[in-house]
Amino acid sequence: MIFYVIKNYAKLMCRSFMNVLLLIVTPIILIAVLSSAFSSLMASYEDAGEFRAGYRVSSENIMTPYIGELREKAEENGVSFIEYTEGDAEELIRRDDLAGFVDFTGDTYVIIKSSARENEGKILEYMMTSFERNIESGVLAFQSGSQIPDVSLSVSHPEHMPDINATDYYGIVEIVYFLWCGIFCMAGIINNEKKYRIMQKLRVAGLSETKIYLSKFIPTVAVVAGGTGIAALLSSLMFDIHWGNIALSALIVFMMVLASIGMGLMFYSITDNIVLTIVFSFGIIWMAGFFGGSFETYLFSSHPQYLKELSPIYYGNRALVELSSAGRSDYCIPSITISGVMAVVCSSAGILAGSIRKRGKA
Repeated sequence: MIFYVIKNYAKLMCRSFMNVLLLIVTPIILIAVLSSAFSSLMASYEDAGEFRAGYRVSSENIMTPYIGELREKAEENGVSFIEYTEGDAEELIRRDDLAGFVDFTGDTYVIIKSSARENEGKILEYMMTSFERNIESGVLAFQSGSQIPDVSLSVSHPEHMPDINATDYYGIVEIVYFLWCGIFCMAGIINNEKKYRIMQKLRVAGLSETKIYLSKFIPTVAVVAGGTGIAALLSSLMFDIHWGNIALSALIVFMMVLASIGMGLMFYSITDNIVLTIVFSFGIIWMAGFFGGSFETYLFSSHPQYLKELSPIYYGNRALVELSSAGRSDYCIPSITISGVMAVVCSSAGILAGSIRKRGKA
């Protein structure tokens, strides 16, 4: 009986072909747009090695108590700071072959970057941003006249990711983002389910809540996984996207499909309303994508690391991008584990919600 229901649900989904087509076409369009728009940014992401930067600090600058520690931490990360008391910053950059210059004046600082050494300039800017965030509490204490607390800086530049470019990056992360939206492909099933009272008929036929859940879960996973595979194949052929370890990448993607469909069906089992299901799912997926690198690459984003690690999309994106660029990733197992746990927990919650709803209508 359950196989017959699964087959019919799969037919209903295929008849709602427009939803499946959007799952395939939309990421390809975004890959084309974003990879072109951010190609220069990602192309400049390469190992800069050690370099020198200049700085000048006035005696009244609120950063003065921390300059020594900044220089020490900078040295640990391959950046040598040289102090200048006079001279034009741009002229000093050209004369002494500096990557940039930091001018501390009053309660602000200005970064002047070398136009010929763009990558080192980005690292210097990142380092100063980290410096500013780490000493914020100390600066506030200094301004209020109280004792300046000890501040332990942790300044570093982003870990080098070899051979990553905008086409590979967005060619992977947009496929991931839209597979998480795969529950939208179920709209056709749910509309027909409501129209023809299919759920009531299945319960009268004696199917358990677990079998009813699986009759939706299995065909939805199959269709979304198939659509995702087609989108990945077409985009790879069109834009020459490199996926690294194909078998491991496919496993990571498939586990995320299980998690995304499990989450969507859980919301539907709880609300019994497709509109609320889409609203809840899209809200969570958008936030997870925002912090997980779907819109702004996680390599350059300034979001705190703990916010990134709250997003299951971040683990999938990072695992797949690192497999593509480096051939390995420490995020593969966490991504697979998190997706698997999500699939099991959400499916269990969905079945439980369906059972409670059934008893309430009995």
